[in-house]
Amino acid sequence: MENLTFGTQRLVHLDLKGAPPKINFFEKFFPFIKDIGATGILLEWEDTFPYARELLPIGGLSNSAQATAAPYAVEEARQILDLAGDCDLTIVPLVQTFGHMEFVLKHEQWRALREVDDYPSSMCPSNGETMPLIRSLIKQMVAFHPGIQYFHIGCDEVWHMGLCPSCVKRVHSHKYGKAGLYLDHIVEVAQYIKDNYPNLKIIIWDDMLRNIDVNVLQDYYVGNLVEPMVWHYNSPETFQLGAALWEKYSNVFAKVWGASAFKGATSSCQVVPATKYHVGNQLAWLRELSMHAGKVVSFRGMAFTGWSRFDHYATLCELLPCSVPSLCLCMKTWLSGGYSQETNDCVITVLGGDVIDPDSVRSPATPLPQFSFPGWQIYVGFEKLISVRGRYKNIVESDQLSTWLNQWQIANNYTNPMQIDAILPAISELLGEVCGLENYLKSNLEMVFYPHTIDELLGTLVLPIKRRLAQIKADCETQRDLGCRVRGHKRIPL
Repeated sequence: MENLTFGTQRLVHLDLKGAPPKINFFEKFFPFIKDIGATGILLEWEDTFPYARELLPIGGLSNSAQATAAPYAVEEARQILDLAGDCDLTIVPLVQTFGHMEFVLKHEQWRALREVDDYPSSMCPSNGETMPLIRSLIKQMVAFHPGIQYFHIGCDEVWHMGLCPSCVKRVHSHKYGKAGLYLDHIVEVAQYIKDNYPNLKIIIWDDMLRNIDVNVLQDYYVGNLVEPMVWHYNSPETFQLGAALWEKYSNVFAKVWGASAFKGATSSCQVVPATKYHVGNQLAWLRELSMHAGKVVSFRGMAFTGWSRFDHYATLCELLPCSVPSLCLCMKTWLSGGYSQETNDCVITVLGGDVIDPDSVRSPATPLPQFSFPGWQIYVGFEKLISVRGRYKNIVESDQLSTWLNQWQIANNYTNPMQIDAILPAISELLGEVCGLENYLKSNLEMVFYPHTIDELLGTLVLPIKRRLAQIKADCETQRDLGCRVRGHKRIPL
């Protein structure tokens, strides 16, 4: 039963800057998340959005995107919105307008807008061309999403602020220092939206607001402009928000949101989500809201975030199909107000099988399990990859290779044929398994993802293992074919 204390909105965050799926995946995914309890989608297009005119180089219509067959054309993007609408899922577009601006600031024509010239992450709020760019981003995004009620302006993790000469002067002369610099910018962005789209409710990530004094927030009247989305991804053991935060926000804002995570919040190169951790994060949120129910102002609901990269340049982590079991468990835990065997049994039914512990080691002979959720073939493929990587690490870091097949021994032909004959079969077997897994992953990834995503995934996760094993195998075969043993530094034919 829905608990109104925890809000009525349940947004599933889609971070499309990493591994954007093809349309056929959304055709299955949207009905699935609707069935498990989602009410909407927090849609972060980033560089996949079909920006036009002066913003053309940024998005999916750019020459670089088209060269790699990357998404999304206008028709595809509209189809995504139509599919969500068919499932009665609310769309909340998210556009970064301060930090995490690499997708814009990496382009030479906007380089001058960087706060720090070498770093393309943060916009300079003092540059006269910053707001015109932001207005263009917002205009195109709002125009493409008719009928939306909410708009998310990002503004989290502005790591570099108050550092350029103009901003340094403003900080030194400003009554509120860096806090004033930050609030000046978000108020200008929010006020533009309010003036031009008065019916839109504006959401902002809350992390930059947490350390700003309540009196400063009140002086800026930010509570009349934005609704903070309080994000916290920690486990119950380290979850820390506390009464003081909720009391401060209750004195400033009429509405607040929460944001947990179902993927992309543990390790920047995680392959399959640590499901138990993410379920624990939901439990921590439930406990937090229950403990501070008297101080938490009207709670809109929860966004279940699913980051695909830690930033624009980071490697991919936790593909969306690999994360469906985690999302399902997190959603059911939230709706149930806790985790129980009944919750787990419900999820097993929805997924078509029991979820896999990514830390478990499966036997190479164990057949891949089958499920019924969207993209399950990719999930089990990457679960298999985790097992293969574990065995690969055990071999390449083993005492056996360090003792009888190290690089000095290979260079000097100083190897023991008995040990080579023991090493080679294990290497050959694992290499064959890796090649088979590569073919399995490629064929299933092609059903869901575009070529540039597949190239990155295989090039990052599979090819280095394959090449290293192939090199070890070749070294073994070369040493064995020499047909001799070594004493000292002088080879003596057998």
